[in-house]
Amino acid sequence: MKIRIVLSTAALVLSTSVAMADTSDIATHRRADFYAPGKHQFYAWCTNGQDRRVAQTGDSARDAEARLAASQKVAESCRLVWQGRIHA
Repeated sequence: MKIRIVLSTAALVLSTSVAMADTSDIATHRRADFYAPGKHQFYAWCTNGQDRRVAQTGDSARDAEARLAASQKVAESCRLVWQGRIHA
């Protein structure tokens, strides 16, 4: 009985560590994508109810967001939320 408990605990610890490794890998790529040049996708939350997705090219996500605001593709009443970099 004790061996079964030990083996079950070991299997649980191994599966948890594998799941955490996958999650941290995603977070690392997401962080790198935020600062990478390319086409970035944002979701525009607008007070007028015209929420939508918009994409903009930039040197980073912040640069792309600034370019969107300067081009007035989205209204001043919209708040942009970065969704990710488009890998296509």
